[in-house]
Amino acid sequence: MTALHTRLFGLLATSWGAILIYFYHSTRVKDYLAADFHHFILFGGIGMIILGVYSIINPQPKKDSHPEINNHDHDADCAHDHHEDDPAHPHEHEDCESGDHHHEEGHGPLVTILLTIIPLTLAMSHTRDKLSNQGLSKKGLYETPSLTNAGDIPPFTREDLEKRVSKNQHGEFELRMITAYYAAGDREIQDIFDGLPVELEGRIAPEKINNEAGDRMRVFRSIITCCAADLQVVGVSLQFPERSTRPKSEDWVKAGGILTFETVNGTVLPLLKVREVVQAEEPYSEFRLRQ
Repeated sequence: MTALHTRLFGLLATSWGAILIYFYHSTRVKDYLAADFHHFILFGGIGMIILGVYSIINPQPKKDSHPEINNHDHDADCAHDHHEDDPAHPHEHEDCESGDHHHEEGHGPLVTILLTIIPLTLAMSHTRDKLSNQGLSKKGLYETPSLTNAGDIPPFTREDLEKRVSKNQHGEFELRMITAYYAAGDREIQDIFDGLPVELEGRIAPEKINNEAGDRMRVFRSIITCCAADLQVVGVSLQFPERSTRPKSEDWVKAGGILTFETVNGTVLPLLKVREVVQAEEPYSEFRLRQ
């Protein structure tokens, strides 16, 4: 690898490092990575920039430590029979004399950089940093609660609930979305939460389950352990009273009302009968819970 090639690949490493720093500084990383891992993006970007800058200012091309071996191989390649009188075997003697052999190679480092930077730049400038409704559906937005995934077991008595969960100014429990969602998977928990005044905070999506009357929407939250690859979406159906103001899809809201449960096709699902839905400020990261 020549010094020029080393410098070009150093430029590529520097560019990648700068992009990581940009994602960290612009907070766009919050949509792809849990907060506990954000500092790894910063350190990784700094490390790649240091490596890239070092390669640019100190390329140190690799030198051949055994030139005699290469000369021997070259002489051996050229020491074959030449049939000067045979027109079917033309040979360029100048190539052997000058040592100028032409070999087919793949694309160079400059093309590699362009094939990396251009698509990456276009992706950064056009990426929405959010899942579409179809993407949310694939991550579980409309799936039914399952006991095997009960990751946040709520209190088992009303007294525990009173002690552990705060209330808003309307006397509604500020319940976590995942708690309301998984409550539908346990009969004992349903008895505690059924008819409970609660407030749920999350983002709005259209409702596709049991919504023939068109009076429902869905409020949801995204759950992430490490990165966007393991993201899971949990949601609760909202039933609005007649002539009530409806939020728009993707609005961040606080929805207050009465939590109930309904059976749809043999499956118990949570349902919030809305008293009021108000706009809420979106948290720094959708994966963080304010409650």
